[in-house]
Amino acid sequence: MERQDQPTGSGESEMGEAADAAPDDIAEMDITEPTVTWLEVSHPQQPIPIGERDRVLDSHFNEQYDVWEVLLVALPDEDDDDEE
Repeated sequence: MERQDQPTGSGESEMGEAADAAPDDIAEMDITEPTVTWLEVSHPQQPIPIGERDRVLDSHFNEQYDVWEVLLVALPDEDDDDEE
């Protein structure tokens, strides 16, 4: 799984910028607020580890790069909400 863009939250749009400093795996991200991100899935037969509350908003197959592109919203765990 490869990351296409940097995750964005709170309505900010970072589309098109490379995610050089971002983790390569959505499971490694520290999600503290709702985060929307595009993922490139080059091996769709392998499961993607996402949280129970995370949701896929959209997906499509990019024939040019032979990958699935997935728009994902990652939500903080409920335990994180209790701490605030």
